[in-house]
Amino acid sequence: MGRCLSGTHRIVVRTVLVLLVAAAGSGARADDVPTPTTTPTPGAEAASREGGAEPASTAAEIVNSPELSDEEVTDALLHPYPEEADKSLREKAKAFRDAARGLLVWDFFDGRLTVRGHMRLQLDGTTAKGDSTFEAIHGELDSGVDVRRLQFFAQGTIDDHLRYSASFNFGADAGFGEVFIEGRHEGLRVFGYNIGQFRVGIFQEPFGFERVMSSYYTGFIERSLPVWTFSPGNNVGYMLHDTTENKRFSWSLGFFSFGQTNEANASNSNLSVTGRLTGLPIYRDGGRRLLHLGVSFSTRDPKDSHIRYRSRPEARFVDFLADTGEFDAGRIRLFGVEAVSLHGPLSFQSEFIMSETDGTDWGDLTFWGAYAQVSYFLRGDHRTYDEQLGVFSRVQPKKRYSGKPFKGGFRSGAWELTGRISNIDLEDGGVHGGKMLNLSFGVNWYLSPTSAVKLNYINSDVDDQGRVNIVVLRYQFRPLPIPGWR
Repeated sequence: MGRCLSGTHRIVVRTVLVLLVAAAGSGARADDVPTPTTTPTPGAEAASREGGAEPASTAAEIVNSPELSDEEVTDALLHPYPEEADKSLREKAKAFRDAARGLLVWDFFDGRLTVRGHMRLQLDGTTAKGDSTFEAIHGELDSGVDVRRLQFFAQGTIDDHLRYSASFNFGADAGFGEVFIEGRHEGLRVFGYNIGQFRVGIFQEPFGFERVMSSYYTGFIERSLPVWTFSPGNNVGYMLHDTTENKRFSWSLGFFSFGQTNEANASNSNLSVTGRLTGLPIYRDGGRRLLHLGVSFSTRDPKDSHIRYRSRPEARFVDFLADTGEFDAGRIRLFGVEAVSLHGPLSFQSEFIMSETDGTDWGDLTFWGAYAQVSYFLRGDHRTYDEQLGVFSRVQPKKRYSGKPFKGGFRSGAWELTGRISNIDLEDGGVHGGKMLNLSFGVNWYLSPTSAVKLNYINSDVDDQGRVNIVVLRYQFRPLPIPGWR
């Protein structure tokens, strides 16, 4: 980058360097992630050693200084501190970890645009063994370690009025996740009346308790059989959602077209209308004791007039065991009912989901599924409730993991025991997709608000296919949110 560059090239290169320096200097603590501003660059004094110029105190002054060559500008911006080049490998690794943990926030155009990048990870180890009947049909099942989710996010604000989120998953269900924009403060106004928060893009359809809840916050490693089998996932659309002033009721209503085609999106559709209504008949002790009730509805136009319901046994890296195969259908209607109660460390959760399918070769068909689960924290920790979304949120351990497993480390963090029974029935008319019943037990160790280790045992009984026993171990990481995000 010598003096042979044209004046225009010099301006472009220097502007890029300013942005890099602003990004590098915008780190924040995990507990409190403010929107940073451009910070002074102490190394400017060294950069202005020629020509007798006054010491420059900001990156902009360095770039615009007529006394400095391109090489001197580059050196001053990339090495603002003399000791920077002497940083240890540990210090450089910490800077990299801070970026992955979402502790770096950049702002541009005088703060009108903010950008925060971060990573989310779920790593699964799975082993499974079927009985003789099962193995005669499916053969022996492999064990392995796989990346369930590796998601990279960019989130931020625009003009302080809008917020946006964009993500891409490199895990098992690779592809774009959520990509949306919505208002931050006031909602959509029609004739001066606020009718709710407005969101547009690709995002989760508002159906059911466990599907709307993040997979990082669920009590089990995978969502239950009926949620996996019937519930829609991320699709293209727009949605209105809001809560009442006292936070006792939340509602969502959206119009969607088809999005990503994968098994996380069970009911893909050309056009869908999906809505959810939740209420809190009981809400006490700051949310430590509550009763949550909700209903969901979706009417759907199957893509290419075909539909297919299938499910794995609540383990992503085990084969599908219940499967209707593709069949013609004219219209789908999904109904969901949910009930959740929280009593300090003890919680109960249940859902029933039914699919009515019209216009098939066998007339109208009905498929259904349900689950019930219980959770208990051993040392007084408890689940937290998100009043805006009407779901459980991040577990906040009272005592974080110390990092020393043999010096009281296993007595830190939050320990949770879980149990669940779930089933699906994909048999009706001329469709024989099978019936599946699962019994699951789990132990979860939340080391901190960002990291957790989960162990699940699943016993799955499939009609006419025998039984299979599955053990799944997961490590997961999800960074703390920017204030105002979840």
